[in-house]
Amino acid sequence: MTTAATTARPSAFTSSRSTQTGSSFTPRATTSALNSTVAGTSSLRTATPSSVFSSRTTSSSFGSANARLNSISSNTSGSTPFSASTQEFTRKIEQAKAALSTVPKVRPISINRDGKTSLVTEKQEVTDVQYRRFAAFVEEKCGIVLGDGKQYLVNSRLSSLLSKFRVQTVDDLINLAMEEKPNNKAQEEVIDAMTTNETLWFRDTYPYKALETIILPELAKRAKYPVRIWSAACSSGQEPYSIGMIIQEQMSKMLHIDPKQTQIIGTDLSPEMLSICRRGQYDVHALSRGLSPERKEKFFRTTHNPNMMAIDSRVKSMVEFRPMNLLGSYALMGRFDVIFCRNVLIYFSNEVKADILRKLTMCLNPGGYLILGSTETLVGVSDKYEMMRCNPGIIYHLKPQKYAFN
Repeated sequence: MTTAATTARPSAFTSSRSTQTGSSFTPRATTSALNSTVAGTSSLRTATPSSVFSSRTTSSSFGSANARLNSISSNTSGSTPFSASTQEFTRKIEQAKAALSTVPKVRPISINRDGKTSLVTEKQEVTDVQYRRFAAFVEEKCGIVLGDGKQYLVNSRLSSLLSKFRVQTVDDLINLAMEEKPNNKAQEEVIDAMTTNETLWFRDTYPYKALETIILPELAKRAKYPVRIWSAACSSGQEPYSIGMIIQEQMSKMLHIDPKQTQIIGTDLSPEMLSICRRGQYDVHALSRGLSPERKEKFFRTTHNPNMMAIDSRVKSMVEFRPMNLLGSYALMGRFDVIFCRNVLIYFSNEVKADILRKLTMCLNPGGYLILGSTETLVGVSDKYEMMRCNPGIIYHLKPQKYAFN
């Protein structure tokens, strides 16, 4: 879900310390280091907002460097054998200290959904006390664990909403969101901002290859209708539509798989994401992210907007989108042959993760398939699945037992 750029930092002095013998002082190596320090701080003064995006640098880093400079400066007092060199060295120290004093504290950057960026001012940032309250609130509402030190993420994701809700600070926005009242729009959009993650067409490739070469042929042999596939936490719809494209491509190869008898359900917590899914129109530049030119030509159509393309009706008609919180009940979802729940569990605590997996398992038909993200695993979590290697990844095959809702 973040772009990061390396920010220039003052050179560390530990690798080029000067030596003292009695009252003699040899500043040659440290003078060289200070030359680079002055140059480094100059580049920091002229850094653009984009060059410091997602940086963890804080003013404490510069304070530490300043302390070193003061220490070195005090060591030069009383040095007489090399008075000319010492004067030059002292001058370099003062230059570096002056440069450090002008370096501003790095601020988070807010990016709205249109891609516009703005700096988050210090007064707007979430306070530590409010952050702890908000982290507990987010975990209660949607199970996501923010953990310590994620204030930067909260600031960057929520700051673009300040003007919309006419508040001055992230703290004020969080207070609005945490009010328990009917139709709390601030709460809805704040949760939306914290849970929306980046998604791609045919992300990681291997799940779709497994669907094409292992899962669909197996389902075709069973010849049971309808074939049901669930894309949980589907974000803006790339995953369920990618599944639909695979099925359309395999239609001519497997006569027992009928797209008209195949139901794909996409669910997500975010009303805004579900609106994008149902609209089925995507930016032409976003289509290049994981989608081949051949599939783009085959499964997308132009619209009145030259910057947008629409998913073909053959694929769109296969997918139904529903609102759903993975922390809630799954009883109305029914049973599925395949469940995609990818790159979701990593955001939950172990306890919540285990509960979600238990409920997902109850939604699978005997012999069904569970597909997780490339960094997610059932090892040590569930013994109800057989692990199937699909290089470079893994899918999980439910052992032929029956499970019921309890």
